[in-house]
Amino acid sequence: MTPRLPLGLGRAAALGLLAAGFAPAAAAQEPVPAGGWPGGPEAAAEALRRGAYEEAGAAYRAEIEAPGARLGLAEALRLTGRYREALEALESGEPIPARRLARARLHREMGETAPARRLLAALLAEPGGLPADLDLPARVELAELELTAGEREAALDRLDRVITEYNRAPPGALGAPALTAAGAAAARLGFRSTGLFRDALRVFDEAARLDRADPAPRLRAGNLLLEKFNTADALDSFTSVLERNPRHPGALLGVARVARQRGQAHPEGEDPLSAALAVSPGHPEAAAFRVRRLLETERAEEAIAAAEAALALLPEAPEPLAALGAAFFLADRGERLAEVESRFRALRPGDPRFDLGLAEAAERGRQYREAAERARAAAALRPDSPAAARRLGLNLLRLGEMDEGRAVLRDAFRRDPFDALVKNTLDLLDELDGFRVLDLPPLTLVLPEAEADLLAPYVEEVAKEALAEFADRYGFRPEAGVRIELYDRSADFSVRTVGLAGIGAHGVCFGGTLAMESPSARPPGGYHWASTLWHELGHTITMGLTDNRIPRWFTEGLSQYEERRRFGDGVPAAFLAALRDDRLLPVGEMNEGFVRPKWPGQVGVSYYHASLVVEQIEADHGFPAILDMLRAFRRGASSAEAIETVLGAPVEALDAAVSARIEDRFGRAAASLGAARGGAPPGARPVEEGAPPGLEALVEAAERSPNDFPLQLRAGAALFEAERDEEAAGRFRRAADLIPEYGGPNGPFRFLARIHRRAGRGPEAAGALRRHLARVPSAYEDWLLLAEIEREAGDHRAAAEALESALLAYPLFAEPHELLAEAAAAAADHRIEVRERRAALAADPPDRAEALFLLAAALRRSGDRPAARRRVLEALEIAPTYDRALRLLLDLRREG
Repeated sequence: MTPRLPLGLGRAAALGLLAAGFAPAAAAQEPVPAGGWPGGPEAAAEALRRGAYEEAGAAYRAEIEAPGARLGLAEALRLTGRYREALEALESGEPIPARRLARARLHREMGETAPARRLLAALLAEPGGLPADLDLPARVELAELELTAGEREAALDRLDRVITEYNRAPPGALGAPALTAAGAAAARLGFRSTGLFRDALRVFDEAARLDRADPAPRLRAGNLLLEKFNTADALDSFTSVLERNPRHPGALLGVARVARQRGQAHPEGEDPLSAALAVSPGHPEAAAFRVRRLLETERAEEAIAAAEAALALLPEAPEPLAALGAAFFLADRGERLAEVESRFRALRPGDPRFDLGLAEAAERGRQYREAAERARAAAALRPDSPAAARRLGLNLLRLGEMDEGRAVLRDAFRRDPFDALVKNTLDLLDELDGFRVLDLPPLTLVLPEAEADLLAPYVEEVAKEALAEFADRYGFRPEAGVRIELYDRSADFSVRTVGLAGIGAHGVCFGGTLAMESPSARPPGGYHWASTLWHELGHTITMGLTDNRIPRWFTEGLSQYEERRRFGDGVPAAFLAALRDDRLLPVGEMNEGFVRPKWPGQVGVSYYHASLVVEQIEADHGFPAILDMLRAFRRGASSAEAIETVLGAPVEALDAAVSARIEDRFGRAAASLGAARGGAPPGARPVEEGAPPGLEALVEAAERSPNDFPLQLRAGAALFEAERDEEAAGRFRRAADLIPEYGGPNGPFRFLARIHRRAGRGPEAAGALRRHLARVPSAYEDWLLLAEIEREAGDHRAAAEALESALLAYPLFAEPHELLAEAAAAAADHRIEVRERRAALAADPPDRAEALFLLAAALRRSGDRPAARRRVLEALEIAPTYDRALRLLLDLRREG
């Protein structure tokens, strides 16, 4: 073995594990030494290593007096959640130190701190001391208990001594248990010296190589990596345990935690959390994790029942107790929350897990003020906790309290520079220093400097229109105003949202603060910035009306419905495919589709589905019923309670009504997609197996299958490319008849418009384009084409309306602004003309002098002669001999 490097020196050679990626111990080849992981009878130990716990237990019992047999039996029982039986196995026979340490660990895992402390104190007071493989683990266990009791200095001193003993020991003197304990001490003290985090991983790796049978060092490493949001290496660590023992509950839980951090869900039958609980039904951390997952989908009553069931097995276990408190918080049961909190504090006065659990639950429940308050309380209990500082800082930023949030995150980064969320967010805040902040009450706009002049008028106009519309419709205005941040890079937006890049959304609302992508973050045609802004402001209203207690499915459904009402929207093919395949969730389970999607595209389908539920409620009961439901949510009602109270029927009745309406409206359309094709988009499959067909075979296949929508589209597109327009039009008309509301970017009406235009039928082309754009409002190029057709027909008002709509999809090119300015000038609409000339100038036109002159002329027509004079002088600075600018300047001087 290579010489061991000391802990805490921060030497680069010793600390490369996080930077280079932690190499899991699965590939280690060193022989397994005696001691450490329970041994005993060979057959029993082998069964234990591979997760055959029942077989291991029987084999250990058969030779219970053999050395190591009671420890092995206790471990088999512990891993299956039979903690009391495990204690009984250890309490029988001679009380040797290894068994006493195992008993103390069991009591601590069960939450029974008093007997654990007594056992550890007596063990560490043994005359003559303990071997290092017992001494160092016992010290770490006692230090952890001291920390939860609020005895911080004593605990930190004890951990310091563990590291001192590690550094004093000669190479090869320490076994895997002592090394694992030293790594745990280094990880706990990492807030003092960030190199200790890397040291901890190095020592865990050393322990794993020394004893390949012991999963403890790999589990410790995986959990530490997960705390730093290094999910890839954490997963490697957990997987390396499962390669040896596919039934290890701690490793299965680790895989579930990785998936949660990544925002992934496992298909039915492959859920590692369910597998962990199947092995160990009483596992306190897994049980608490299940409670938190239930809370994510806003199933508070089920979460309460699950937490209480876990506590019935282990009444003092801290994780289920904290999870129960979170469930009572989200269920708005203040008295029960106070009882549970008092119980937790009495047992663990220095433990921040209760407050951190409530902060996480509040954050996921979009109650960011409460999340910040609880994170602040956790930080007060454990001032060295980077997790508490991170959660506090991020929630302060979500509340718009930027200066304090940044200061808190800087402190968190100083303690732990390996926290990816904190690092990314601080980098983003540095970038935000270069953004422009505009105070336009009730709005505060935060825009990229290079785009601020161009975007600000449009963002302000759309936001104020939305707030006015919502004030009339909902009777609510945000008292403190709204902060709107636009990001010109998708990665920056993702960081602002969750701290990590790649969330795949366009906007997010924290209540009075919302963030979204700038139009420049996406290519033209695929993103409609104005509808995103409208959608997020809808959340501002519904979250404000309910004091942030609105269920996820209802706030998303309302925002999507309002977005569709204002801008239009077609039915997504993915929604029709889900209807065809019977994958739409019932109303009572709709939150699952947003929070724990089981298949690609389910989140998008859930948005549209939820909007149809809201549409159904308004159609059957009127919009006042929606307002009444919002009031019920504010009072703390669940979805089922609000539906039953307001609509006078159980949730199942609403679900039946929605399903019937969806089937009536979309059933034929869904059937026209044909059989399930593994998620392929419409038109993606070949007509027959083998090589793709030629044009004639495609047309013939479409004739044979007139009710196959994808096939009609494919045949129509191929005919269009071949300029066989009349035949193509027939295919597209058939497709439009099959799915009239289809919202795909290459829908049949888009092609029909181009066929009409090619034939010189302008009005028909414009009509087809309007039908397409009512379903796909983000189609920027199609808005421009519609404007061109209307302008050719002499309808300048209609052309101007199309150009306005194009800018709501993508406002960053100069040409549409110039065309709209010309149309506004012809209509003597000076406000729009000036706005558009300013936008054309901000869009960095090739001839800046001319753009300045045209703006000056528009300002003169609007009556703002001083501004006109300033702009024309700017034009002349660029082009001193510009004739039209000189004449305009003379005219302005004559006019005074």
